[in-house]
Amino acid sequence: MKRYYKLILPFFILTFANFANGQTKYFEFKTSKNNEFSFPIFNRTADTITTRNINQLLQLSELELLNGYQTSNIFEKVSINNGTIYGGKVEISFTMLSNNSKVLSMKFNESSCGATCAYWVRYYNFNSGNGDLVQLKDYFTPDGFVSFNKKVLKKRTTKFKKEIMKVNSTVREYLLDVLGCYETEGLEDYYIKDTTILIDGENCLSKNQKFFDLDMITKFNLAEFKNYLNDYGKAVFGITKGSVAKYYSNELPQLFEGSIDS
Repeated sequence: MKRYYKLILPFFILTFANFANGQTKYFEFKTSKNNEFSFPIFNRTADTITTRNINQLLQLSELELLNGYQTSNIFEKVSINNGTIYGGKVEISFTMLSNNSKVLSMKFNESSCGATCAYWVRYYNFNSGNGDLVQLKDYFTPDGFVSFNKKVLKKRTTKFKKEIMKVNSTVREYLLDVLGCYETEGLEDYYIKDTTILIDGENCLSKNQKFFDLDMITKFNLAEFKNYLNDYGKAVFGITKGSVAKYYSNELPQLFEGSIDS
């Protein structure tokens, strides 16, 4: 009997692990690639309207071109060197961060080059129930977001001051400009992982500062913000149960569809 259990237990663990991992893939996607470019095209047979909304917003925002209207590849428009100092995009890659029935979160790493190069990250968070692009503010009550914003600024400032101790003292003073960015930015660069909010400050760094290998992610656990959430936020973070499809974003940018004249 002992030998029997030794054989079946690993099989059971692997089977359960595969099932659990499969459950997290709420949206399926294929990856369009061309040289240094990769981009997700989402699909969910049970909800084509939601995936269409997500695909259209991502493609218009990042590629300036809808899939199906390209001549050779979907990156052909944004990769054109337009003669400006930063030229056209030379790289797009993405990381899937959350993919469940509440939220779809992803990160894009991008760069463009002309006379010089620029590097940046961009985050997108979608309501999995209807495809709305969701900003951090959408999860909070008005007063709750004000309180959370203060907590965010304090925690990010404290972490960054510790983080810059990694670099040479002669360049630390030039990094303090990041704190001014923290005070004014709109917290668009965030993502959700389980019951945590993670906010990225990489875009507050200048091009050269990005090579200092600083950890610019600040993590907030549910206990730090649960009292500030509205009904939508409570549903997303598992405090209440139910679909999130009935909740819509009140923030811009957003995808709109309709007709003007004819």
